[in-house]
Amino acid sequence: MTIQDLRTAQSCTSGVVSHLNVLMQNFDIIRRATLCVALALCGSAAVADAQQRPAPLPRKYVGPPTVAEITAGDLMTRIYKFADDSMMGRASGTIYNDMGTAYIESEVRRLGLQPAGDNGTYFQKVPIYSRQLDSSSTITIEGTMFKAGVDFVTSPTDGFSRPIESAQVIFVGPWIDTTANIPADSVRGKVLIFTPGGLPPGADAGKFVSSNGFQKWTEMRDASASYFIVAGETLSPTLVRGAMTGSGPVLLQDTVAIRVNVTRAMAEALLGGPPSAWKNRMVGKTIAGSIRFIDTALPGRNVVAILPGSDPKLKGQYVAIGAHNDHIGFRTQGPLDHDSVKAYMQVVRPQGADSPNRPANAEEVARVRALVDSLRGINSPRVDSIYNGADDDASGSMTVLEIAEAFAKGSQKPKRSIIFVWHTGEERGLWGASYFTAHPPVPRDSIVGQLNMDMVGRGAASDVTGEDIEGKLLKGGEGYVQLIGSRRLSTEMGDLLESINKEKKFGLRFDYAMDANAHPQNIYCRSDHYEYAKFGIPITFITTGGHSDYHQVTDEPQYLEYPHMTVIAQFVYESALTIANLDHRLKVDKPKPDPKGSCIQ
Repeated sequence: MTIQDLRTAQSCTSGVVSHLNVLMQNFDIIRRATLCVALALCGSAAVADAQQRPAPLPRKYVGPPTVAEITAGDLMTRIYKFADDSMMGRASGTIYNDMGTAYIESEVRRLGLQPAGDNGTYFQKVPIYSRQLDSSSTITIEGTMFKAGVDFVTSPTDGFSRPIESAQVIFVGPWIDTTANIPADSVRGKVLIFTPGGLPPGADAGKFVSSNGFQKWTEMRDASASYFIVAGETLSPTLVRGAMTGSGPVLLQDTVAIRVNVTRAMAEALLGGPPSAWKNRMVGKTIAGSIRFIDTALPGRNVVAILPGSDPKLKGQYVAIGAHNDHIGFRTQGPLDHDSVKAYMQVVRPQGADSPNRPANAEEVARVRALVDSLRGINSPRVDSIYNGADDDASGSMTVLEIAEAFAKGSQKPKRSIIFVWHTGEERGLWGASYFTAHPPVPRDSIVGQLNMDMVGRGAASDVTGEDIEGKLLKGGEGYVQLIGSRRLSTEMGDLLESINKEKKFGLRFDYAMDANAHPQNIYCRSDHYEYAKFGIPITFITTGGHSDYHQVTDEPQYLEYPHMTVIAQFVYESALTIANLDHRLKVDKPKPDPKGSCIQ
């Protein structure tokens, strides 16, 4: 099936300026002519103002079989399938994520790649569960018993079932007041009590909690505190319901501390007096009891495949190429009008979910309405509730698959092995990548480098791709690509990628603005590559950045830039091949992070 005659002459309403933009350029990627599309970009002044364009491609498309070469047609065939409505947003912990990984598995099996998952399969099971607090859990304070769901609840995302034989209580202070910290080496086996709040006047709550509060949590957790107790006035019905009826999916991992929310009455029993008597580092009562969880297994799996290296001496080393196979599912609150969402996000929240969630002002409302009216002249109204994740991260996952096919069917055989990993649970907190690097099917120190692709399908001049460290909006454009972390561990890796782009004449324009130290958007810590970097493995995160459809129902296949994605795929292929054929491992000349510490950009 070809679509070369699609939308070559869209009719526009009176007064609309028509702009013809030929999507496909003279690449050999169109030799099969499956993606030769002329775009008619129509819009009123409001459309131009909001930098909106109609979908140049169809909402549904079934392409021909893929070929050995990396082509835009192949990428389109794959992404339309992987980001179809039938996948229901591929959320980790759901059967829909399994549907997505089943497609990837069928392809790598067809390509004849070596399985590297569990028990000779391509799947690596990730321990994802739905969890609820067992109502029989109790905590006893000097003979007085306190009950789960009445006096306390836990955060189901933390810890395992654990008995408390005898543990001393210590009052630390406000949860996010780091001045109240006690030495981490003094908390082993203790129960730490915090009070909510402690935010300094004028502080940004989101940034303060994510940095200082989270740092306190991780430092104390890693020092083997037994429990964190947060003392509030009462337990909200929502909190109790979430803990007692199941919260999931959650990843079962070796988290040491369990966070417990208790009533004020229980907190006073723990510390032997009212809040007015509580002082930092005050020693309270000794407690006993047992907190138990009921865990139910949920779907969740990485897909792992290997192309063996051609050099007997080097094939035991690996270049990893990865992306995440999950997205965020679908709206349970009900559907939204697709075009209204697209118009609103373009005008009010140009970075999608990364833009502040704020109401539109009067001038913006007018622009949104004009834009919706213009779109109504092009599209039929439809409601939408599925987060298709075409760019995030069908673009990355299917680019990895396209590269895998090029290696499997091509004549160039790298000296080192290539390990392809499609991680689950990135959207939940890098779950699949964390599990993979903790339980790798090959020796972890045999992985010489990792190339991660997450959102490589956009980057047009109309896309707001992020902000620089001063808060100025970044824009895409011809050849636009962001590189994150390429020199954070290995200067050689960053230099190598620059030289490959130049020597192979890819014409990519690298933007390093999002890689700045202390960048508030913290992109270096937000995708799967960091789970490799924390073990000292050189990484590069390749992305075309954000846009107004990020984490919205409008992230659909018809809005992607397939020719540009093809060039990125070819660049990553050549980069992996070059690294795999080096006569030495990539040199690590920068300090390695603490694998148990928090990520710091």
